[in-house]
Amino acid sequence: MFTLFKNRDFGDYISDTFQFFKITGKHYFKHYFTLTGGLLMVLVVISYFLFQVYFDFFLKMSTFNSNNSEYLINYMSNNVGLIIGIAFFVFAFFLFLSMLNYAIPVIYLNLYDTQKGPNFGSKEIFKEFKAKLGKITKFFLITAFVITPVLMVFFMILILLCFLLIGIPLLLIAIPAVFSWIALSFYEYINHDKGYFESLGNGFKSLKRQFFPIVGATFVMYVIIQITMSVFTMIPYSFGIASVMTHNTNGSGATPVLNIMLTIVMVISMLMSFILNNLLVINQGLAYYSGREFSENISSTDSIDLIGSE
Repeated sequence: MFTLFKNRDFGDYISDTFQFFKITGKHYFKHYFTLTGGLLMVLVVISYFLFQVYFDFFLKMSTFNSNNSEYLINYMSNNVGLIIGIAFFVFAFFLFLSMLNYAIPVIYLNLYDTQKGPNFGSKEIFKEFKAKLGKITKFFLITAFVITPVLMVFFMILILLCFLLIGIPLLLIAIPAVFSWIALSFYEYINHDKGYFESLGNGFKSLKRQFFPIVGATFVMYVIIQITMSVFTMIPYSFGIASVMTHNTNGSGATPVLNIMLTIVMVISMLMSFILNNLLVINQGLAYYSGREFSENISSTDSIDLIGSE
């Protein structure tokens, strides 16, 4: 059984993340794909068509043909309701999938703790998700419409500071720090009966207690995920480039092949970002449970209770 409550440092956050998946990965991903597999397939289909439409639109606009531009403008003007409806559906779908994707690791670790191991299944996870869906939605919406605008201003300042060079290291620290702060706050908010801003405060305290170990481990996980995504996307990209170069000698059929290749790369990137996000959220979960161990000394309490029961 994997130990959740443990005092960890920088190296432990990284090694224990992979140790968690080594011990419980089969059980975790079995139920993760049971709950998200169908939605991820829908994601692939929607993303493919959206990116195809985008690249086709970009191609027609780049030809500087007035007829193409006029046709596209007229089509959008005559189908405003349809476009708004599709946009709303896509937004709602991505919001729900994102909430489920972020909530599953949090709920899984909480059940892993309360059930003393992987003694639960997809039904228990989804039951918890439904019970906490209101809180999860509230967290996402407040974060999107209240916290995110403030963070955008903050990051714009850091980007401007990049021209003075000092902004580059600050940006590299700020990105994983903000992600960790929000993730730790999400764990706090979902697992306890606390308000949104109180959870943000507790999440900040947890991050501040071990700032550089947590931020450093988060940064390393980001790098690992980006390298993994690059490997997956370079395969279809390489095949696409080879197809473009060998499709025909005059290159008349190169553009459609290039569009399809770019679409496939973007779809794979989006799909892998959802799946590999589990590494990041579980990694933040270890920081959350380490913070609780520091403040509550839970592992020692459990050991005493175990001795008493014997």
